[in-house]
Amino acid sequence: MVRFLVRMLLSPLAISIFNIVILFPLVIAILEVALGIQNGGDFHEPMDILEGMGVVLIGWGVALEERHSLRHIFGLAGEVDENRQAAIDHSCHSAGLGMLIFGLFAEMCVEAVRLPNHIINTHRIEHVVLYASLAFLVISVYVMLHHIYLLVRVMLAGKQVVSDLHESH
Repeated sequence: MVRFLVRMLLSPLAISIFNIVILFPLVIAILEVALGIQNGGDFHEPMDILEGMGVVLIGWGVALEERHSLRHIFGLAGEVDENRQAAIDHSCHSAGLGMLIFGLFAEMCVEAVRLPNHIINTHRIEHVVLYASLAFLVISVYVMLHHIYLLVRVMLAGKQVVSDLHESH
């Protein structure tokens, strides 16, 4: 029963759904932060939003990156469709690493603004640094959309796409 549940959670369909579920608040957050920075004033709420979405991207990125390990832990590796699963693992690893790195970079920008100016002087350029953080979230949207595209191709097209996945990374 547990293996069946884990198999379902690690399927391309489930991963695509999780990506979409994260993608919607991510896009809303990007729009909200862009307006907040543009309006100037207090940057606390935009920084909290950027930091929160950074944490979500880091967590999801690590989970994706370790799909292969999770398959091994639950005894799902080495089955009949191992080539297909390995290609999906590879795609998840790449997308997960991208989300992890860009989530971390988004958080680093926020922390640079939060640190006292005698450590990292962001006085009068807070908005520029926060826009950089926002750019990392936008890049993450691209990574997620590309990953969804690859997973949908795997679900719809089958074996030919599996060989293409190895070549595209």
